[in-house]
Amino acid sequence: MITPRTQTAIAVLKCIYARDYGTCIKPCTLTEGQMRILLPQLTNAGLIILKDAENPLETQSYIPARKAVEISLLDILEATGEYLNCNRPITEQFYVQYGRAAQKLGIINQIARIYLKEITLTDL
Repeated sequence: MITPRTQTAIAVLKCIYARDYGTCIKPCTLTEGQMRILLPQLTNAGLIILKDAENPLETQSYIPARKAVEISLLDILEATGEYLNCNRPITEQFYVQYGRAAQKLGIINQIARIYLKEITLTDL
């Protein structure tokens, strides 16, 4: 449901925000090319801030721009130009990885699938 690119953005944000909360859930290992694209997107969206005179290709060079509770999945999707993929059922692994958020996304996914199923070829 959440694309790999969005999952990467979430992991990067968690790593950056973990400095405030003392725990990094998932190490951020991205290629330089991925960093050149993703980090400016997150900065331009006002989700993170580059510290003065720091390397813009390293997650350690960024600080949170807002509190983590103020950043929504919609903010991340808009920052990266990504989307939710409702074309397939949600797996058990998704529920394990995203916990409470997966429950809400599961409802969205199911509703989208129901409505998509009701649109026939003759409607298009």
